[in-house]
Amino acid sequence: MLRETWTHFILGYYICQACGIVDRDKDRLIVGHKRSRCGTPSLQGQMYFDMTVGAIADLVAEFYPLPPPDSPPSTTPITDPPESHRLAILVFFCTLGEILLQHYLERCMLKLGLPVEIQERLLQDNLFPKQRIKRLFPILTGATWQVAVKTASKSANSEFENTVAFYLEATEKRNQLLHVGNKWLVPPDMAKQCFNQMDSLIGLFVELHNVYLAKPI
Repeated sequence: MLRETWTHFILGYYICQACGIVDRDKDRLIVGHKRSRCGTPSLQGQMYFDMTVGAIADLVAEFYPLPPPDSPPSTTPITDPPESHRLAILVFFCTLGEILLQHYLERCMLKLGLPVEIQERLLQDNLFPKQRIKRLFPILTGATWQVAVKTASKSANSEFENTVAFYLEATEKRNQLLHVGNKWLVPPDMAKQCFNQMDSLIGLFVELHNVYLAKPI
């Protein structure tokens, strides 16, 4: 099987229209398929993420040498990219996290039934990720970001806390790069770490959805 693009991988997450769980059950595309979690017959397949998420992730892959053709998307490339590509990967990785966060917050506001103009105002009043995490996230989920990440880690039996710690470090390096022009603060292996953490970063927001937005069964 040929290596999937990140877009293809990300669009393989589907959301159940009945209970709201997000998973990679492609049989949801089959009308009448009984969902494994709630048992409701599927009406149609509905992708959870939009093309923007996949497009940003694919940009990371474009700047990093691809693994062998039969490798999954999360396989680490075997060749290090040049410095300019490493810096681009850092920027795109941080952008991916910001897009995933906004996508999640929009899902939260949609579930709460907030009018579109209110949603836009809340996002405009909290433009930066730190504002959205500290102010907006707790209002929409009822939990602090730290508690939510810990809960998602336990629920999925994954080390999302390590992923978040790395993402915060990467964001700080990205900010120094863009605002101060200090490329020397970016470690040579950070691009490789960004590539390795992408799958977990995406998985974090999937699990946050399943914990806080899916209907309990």
